[in-house]
Amino acid sequence: MANSEIRVGKVSSVNYDKGMARVTYRDKDESVTMELPMMNFHDEYRMPEPGQDVVVAHLSNGSSRAVLLGTMWNIKNIPKESGKELYRKDFSRKKDAAYERYDDGTGEYTLKAANVHINGVNETILDGPYVEIAANISILLQTDDMKIDTQRLMITSGEEDKLLADIKTDVKIDQEENEFEAIVLKALIEFVEDLKIKAGTGIEVIADEEIEVRAGKEINLSAGDTLRLSDGKHSITLTEIVERLGE
Repeated sequence: MANSEIRVGKVSSVNYDKGMARVTYRDKDESVTMELPMMNFHDEYRMPEPGQDVVVAHLSNGSSRAVLLGTMWNIKNIPKESGKELYRKDFSRKKDAAYERYDDGTGEYTLKAANVHINGVNETILDGPYVEIAANISILLQTDDMKIDTQRLMITSGEEDKLLADIKTDVKIDQEENEFEAIVLKALIEFVEDLKIKAGTGIEVIADEEIEVRAGKEINLSAGDTLRLSDGKHSITLTEIVERLGE
């Protein structure tokens, strides 16, 4: 073959390890080429399937010298999604199993797969005016050190209005200047050893019905000035209790 030639053939077999394939030409008495290299588009790996139509570029130095340019859209290979402003790349042969998608009209970028692993060797940053992380089953945050820098922290309990908090570690809440506010309908917090809550001005705990404090061994309540116990009928300080007991 003296001149270069662009031909359309059907994949006969695929050598996945070498990135090569054999092609059958029906108009050449079903002749089969030798293994031809697949164009890799800057080291991108995706091999065609046997039976798929492919475009082959034969070089001018002989019919055995050729490169598979890739597959093509036709009646048997219809785009899974189409549009003027749409970019889409499928990673799976199964429809919508794994792909990336960008819509230039809406500016929305989608990456979908059964399992997604993002690994920043030094640093991973999720940056945006609104970032949402949602999971139907559970979310695991695992790190040696966690810092939350925010002006407002809100924890809601979802549809059932029940919040179960099970914290098994040493916890320190230290708030001296700003306001720390938590509104919880029902919560269970378990501490293995100690719980320290410190405030520069004051701490107020309010319940509409009942507050229960239990300890397996000992509960210590202390105040630098006055320790007062109050309910709907009575209000008394620890000093007044001691003085009355001494009478």
